[in-house]
Amino acid sequence: MALERKPPIRKDKIEVSASDIEWIKENLSSMNLKIQEVNTSLEKLNQTVIGNKTYGQTGLIEKVEEHTAYIEKDKEFKSKLVGGGIVLSFVWALILKFFKF
Repeated sequence: MALERKPPIRKDKIEVSASDIEWIKENLSSMNLKIQEVNTSLEKLNQTVIGNKTYGQTGLIEKVEEHTAYIEKDKEFKSKLVGGGIVLSFVWALILKFFKF
């Protein structure tokens, strides 16, 4: 098997006009500003979701955890109330049955 020779690489010169370079610079600076705006928005979004412990801000994740704990405690409390009501109803029914009011 013979080695194949690669054809020589052509090196063409590319010329860019000054107006094209200015246009590229303007677009790059515009893109840079947009990227900075997106970065600022992402930082604010991060603070909203996670929170900022330095300033004492709670994030959405922590709020959801707090609400979940509150809902569970509320469910337990309501279950106790319903259970207590059932017991009181049963006791009241026994009192009425045995004393025949």
